[in-house]
Amino acid sequence: MTLFSRLSNLFFRVIDVRIWLSSAAVIILILLLVLTVNYAREKDMAELFSQQQLANVKNTATRLSEVFSQVEKNVALFSRFDSQLKKTPEEIDSYYKILSSGWENALNSIVLLDATGKIKVFYPRENLPRINLLNHFKIIKKERKQYLSVVVPGKLRVADFKQKTGRYLIIGCPLQHQSGEFGGAWIVIFSLAVVVNKYEEQARYNEMGEVWLIDENQQIIIHDNPAFIGENIKSLFKNGKGAQIDFSAGQGGYFEAMVRQNDTKQQRSVIAFYPLQAGYKRWILFVATPYSQVISPVRKTFVYTLFGSFLLILVVIIASISFAYKEGKRLRIKEGVKRLKEREDWQEKLLREKKIMEGIIEGSPIPSFVINNEHKVILWNRACTELTGYSAEDMLGTDNQYKPFYSTPRPIIADLIIDNKREDLSKYYGTKEIKKADNVLGAYEATDYFQNLGGRSRFLYFLAAPIYDEKGEIVAAIETLQDITREKEMTRSLNEYAETLQNELVENIELRRQIEELYNYLQSIINSLPDKIYEIDENGIINYMSSGLKKGGTQTLDFKGKYFIDFVTPGYEEIVLSKWQDAKKGIYDSYEIEATGKDGRKHNLLITTSPVTGTSHFILVQRDITEFKNLEKELYESQKLSALGQLSAGIAHEIRNPLSSIKMSLQILAKRMNPEGNDLKRFRIAEKEVDHLEMLVNNILAFAKPVEPKKSPIALSKILEQAIALSEKGITDKKIEIQTEYNDIPLVTVDAHMMADAFLNIIRNAVEASKEHGKIKISLRYAYENHQSVVVEIKDDGNGIDEEDMPHIFNPFFTRKNYGTGLGLSLVKKIVDIHQGMINIFSKKNEGTKVLIILPLGTESARSPITNND
Repeated sequence: MTLFSRLSNLFFRVIDVRIWLSSAAVIILILLLVLTVNYAREKDMAELFSQQQLANVKNTATRLSEVFSQVEKNVALFSRFDSQLKKTPEEIDSYYKILSSGWENALNSIVLLDATGKIKVFYPRENLPRINLLNHFKIIKKERKQYLSVVVPGKLRVADFKQKTGRYLIIGCPLQHQSGEFGGAWIVIFSLAVVVNKYEEQARYNEMGEVWLIDENQQIIIHDNPAFIGENIKSLFKNGKGAQIDFSAGQGGYFEAMVRQNDTKQQRSVIAFYPLQAGYKRWILFVATPYSQVISPVRKTFVYTLFGSFLLILVVIIASISFAYKEGKRLRIKEGVKRLKEREDWQEKLLREKKIMEGIIEGSPIPSFVINNEHKVILWNRACTELTGYSAEDMLGTDNQYKPFYSTPRPIIADLIIDNKREDLSKYYGTKEIKKADNVLGAYEATDYFQNLGGRSRFLYFLAAPIYDEKGEIVAAIETLQDITREKEMTRSLNEYAETLQNELVENIELRRQIEELYNYLQSIINSLPDKIYEIDENGIINYMSSGLKKGGTQTLDFKGKYFIDFVTPGYEEIVLSKWQDAKKGIYDSYEIEATGKDGRKHNLLITTSPVTGTSHFILVQRDITEFKNLEKELYESQKLSALGQLSAGIAHEIRNPLSSIKMSLQILAKRMNPEGNDLKRFRIAEKEVDHLEMLVNNILAFAKPVEPKKSPIALSKILEQAIALSEKGITDKKIEIQTEYNDIPLVTVDAHMMADAFLNIIRNAVEASKEHGKIKISLRYAYENHQSVVVEIKDDGNGIDEEDMPHIFNPFFTRKNYGTGLGLSLVKKIVDIHQGMINIFSKKNEGTKVLIILPLGTESARSPITNND
């Protein structure tokens, strides 16, 4: 190893990356702390300096105010001069020198103007004023009071700026005659820059910064840069705080802002300002100090501290490196000694473990042998000797490891692993289930059958794995053998048993399929029954419920696991519970109860209970006998009506002939007697009552007489129009509006005369129930989507029928009219029934009545349930 490499390794070992990261973190934290402290000190320094600067500016502004006040007082002395100037020039010059004493450098000239504005005298005589005084004179003449102004040219020349000329302070004083008339004016011209100069020099000497002066209009009149003279003071602060301060408020202050140095350069400055009084005008004095100058002491201290910190850190790092180098050298020596001792320990341990491993392998019950990279057997344990019949003395140091297994020389798995010829494994063990071992890296396993190994036939399992040295190179290979003959025999037996189980499973599956088919068939039979079947345990809990022919009802899951009494119609619980107790005692009597469906209809149910043979459960059969009950009721009603009809027909037949005689006699008497007044009225009443009795007799005979309809194809619309025409008188008297709506319906096979009577009865009832100007709607359309039936709808907006009368409207002789027979609707229902039709009436009191008559188009019956929605 070269010297450079040794030094590099030494350096990288000494300078650990973690030490550098920790050192860097400490340095960064120190820098952040120093920067934070420095920032706070800078802020405090700027604030303290601003307060001191404000005090200095205030002091300077006060002194300038006093200077301007003294100048005004001196100028006021000129107003005592005689406006005619009768003194000699020498006396005037002497007097001027006295008045201007102390102001020689600042005084430019003193001028006397007469009442017309002409210059009469000026001093010094050799210094003629350079500015136009006429405008100032006019103001003095107009206002006639002391005057003060500043003259600053629009563009100040650099030469004038450096010589502090071109900017003048003008103070004027008016003169008056004894008569009070304006006599002229004294104008004294001062160099403004000279007046302010000593304060500027004092500020620079004290490193206070620049001195600015602005007038009452906030225009700059004193500034170090002539380009800014005449501009507004706020134009110097670009996007700064100063642009938001009202300087004319009369209070001094200080702030920080970015101040323009020229058109492109800005400078952060601390600015203090304070107002001063110049005559009757209020000016403001500014002192601007660069921020860097303000905090320069703090920054110098910061730099010195930072430099010292870096030196200290550098010294600490160098000392750390030196210490780390010495400590590392000591540790490396110590580590070398330690490793040398560990190496000796490991060598001793390896020798010991080698002996142990050889002992383990030798004593292992698993047949094993090891070959080296020269294919020589170096280990052959006792188990291997017992399995193969070859002793270790016969095999050690030889390459005959194949002999116990094969009759001719050939490599075994361990030989192929030593030579790294894994592609030859399939050549020699292609049919021996050769594959990589799952748990041992680089190992292979195979299975082979030997007819005579150790004196008998065997199945052997081979597992061979490489043995590596410390460099990762193969130096030997170990191969283990395992007699798996018993496992193979067990596997064969298990395969035969599994095949038997498979056959039985197939038979069981087929049997299950047949059972399921039988179950489904029996289930379909049960579900096809019109009755519902319940299977109930001895506690009355429902275990099963058939669906029955009617679908869409309560699901089986809604009943299963619940007490059957919970589903009995209220009022029948005691009866059902009593019958249930009888059934548990062996008394199985059928009984009837009523139930209300979800649609609100009542159903008659026949309940039969029977035991399930061999169990404690019961079968409960529920049969809906509502139709049987209705047929029974209809049979009873028909028998009753038949008897009533026969009786009524006999009575009507006996009454009919006398009524005819009475009617004829009344007609004859009326012709012969010619009654008048009350007699004629009584004759009319008698005739009306006879007509009423005759109509009653005719209706009774028509209702009771068995009639066979004479059917023929005819348009129902024609029959309806005929019935409307026969009711014309009542419709006209009440001024009722008739609305008809006939759809395109084919001819219907009916008895036209009977249907006309039926429609006439219904229309007359509608007319009688309607009020004046009422409305009756008659429509004809298909009853259902299959177009097998037609429906005639007659709807009025009359008085309607009371709800308690609705069940009796088709009963014979039931009527609420004063002169009604009560047979009209009974006759209509009879005619509709004869035609295999159906009639339904829907009515609400004071809302009207709707009558629906459904007639079949063919021979099929039109009877099917109708609801309000239909």
